[in-house]
Amino acid sequence: MKAMNFSLTDLARISCLLVGMAGISSAVNAQSLNQSWGLVAPTIFASSDSDDFHVTKLGAGALPFYQDGQHYLGLQATNNHYSSPDWSKNGSQMSLVQRSIDAQTGLGSVGSLGVSNISGRELLTADVTYSGAINTSLSYEAFFFRDWVETKNSLNNGISHNYYGGSFEQKLAKDWTVIGVLAQQKFSDDNIRNHVRAKLIYDVLPEQGINFQARHRQYRDSHEATVNYFNPNEYQEDMLAVGWRRKYQNWQLSGVMGLGRQKINDDPMTTTKLIELEALSPIQNKVFLRTKLGYSDSAGFGGPDYIYRYFQADLIFSFN
Repeated sequence: MKAMNFSLTDLARISCLLVGMAGISSAVNAQSLNQSWGLVAPTIFASSDSDDFHVTKLGAGALPFYQDGQHYLGLQATNNHYSSPDWSKNGSQMSLVQRSIDAQTGLGSVGSLGVSNISGRELLTADVTYSGAINTSLSYEAFFFRDWVETKNSLNNGISHNYYGGSFEQKLAKDWTVIGVLAQQKFSDDNIRNHVRAKLIYDVLPEQGINFQARHRQYRDSHEATVNYFNPNEYQEDMLAVGWRRKYQNWQLSGVMGLGRQKINDDPMTTTKLIELEALSPIQNKVFLRTKLGYSDSAGFGGPDYIYRYFQADLIFSFN
């Protein structure tokens, strides 16, 4: 078995995140957590794309510290399957999972730290975000993500990536909000991708939870030539979208639908599309469901005209 693929710098980053997760988890009401525990069965993630590449991830876990669907700490095991015509790979992952989100503000922490194994290669993985309020109109978020690059060539060659950055969300006026994101993506093949994103949101019908969004994203790569994943020198996209967020019988429902234009290097501009829907059941229910599905037609790891579809769901049972 090959050694885990991470540098001392990566180890230092993830160690800091572990300390942060421990501190965040200890801040949750210990008395409430000790009163119940949870069983995650199952967690599901499934995706397919225009390259006929399929990903299926099935998992289960135990949450010995469980308060509700937005506050818990535990362990989760996942089996991963990747396939395309005449090719497939299997993998497994064991992770420490943590969640502590304020139901009113949506701020808090979500974390997953684990070890993933694919074809004898091991990788220390992370998916951690932390957000908080600076004042009544300004909030921030910091994030770190580390995993395999999920394309056929990347999985064959053991390519991973670290994606990290931060964002600020500023309420400009009663119905106007702006969000800015700066991030960097570092691939194990030495490519570095710098990201800039911005979003302007106008709550056109706040009582119905409907908003208009103007979105922009762009990135630049340090190395253009690679066979492992789609990697233009420069990419940018502008999109107009309609967002929606409502509560219905204590269910939290949200979605977004967008249409945009993208430019890749010096190529002509092309159309992009985005649809996402998400639902969360009441967090105090004995059975808690979190589910999300999406569709996009834009540049991705697989290419410039890349259609991607996904579905994910977590089902949690709580016991006293």
